[in-house]
Amino acid sequence: MSVATTLYVHEATLGLIAEACAMTGATRSRLIAMLLERSMRDPGMEPRIGRLVRYQRADRREAWRTVHVRFREDEVDYVKDLRSFYRVSASLLLAVAARRFICEIIRQSEKREKSDNYPFSNYLLSRETIDGYIFWKICWGFPPNPEKYITIDPAPLE
Repeated sequence: MSVATTLYVHEATLGLIAEACAMTGATRSRLIAMLLERSMRDPGMEPRIGRLVRYQRADRREAWRTVHVRFREDEVDYVKDLRSFYRVSASLLLAVAARRFICEIIRQSEKREKSDNYPFSNYLLSRETIDGYIFWKICWGFPPNPEKYITIDPAPLE
């Protein structure tokens, strides 16, 4: 199942994405998802605690576009997590990712390599209370033995 959402994207970023779509044959939604997925693996991105969310620099109103995107359900969760952990807007994440990773996606496409080789699909979330402290574990993906990594509580929420 897919989820429809929108991003507020600068025309320069949208131009990069449009060119990459034309060169790779990927849809805009798929390319945007691929770029954001690569942000998850980017070692240059550091979590930020106790700070306000950062947004892109202001520009004239005409330079911005509302872009409709369809994500898989797990991709929506990844993007929300990225926004929360890195404390940046999804649009800023996309702008940074477009500049860092678009050439990689195009090169992979030209070599006929699978350009959407993102290893994560599915999403696991676990909450544990230990000694009165609450621990949240988030797993981007589905390991072969999830019970090894997270507590699985079969009790439903009421």
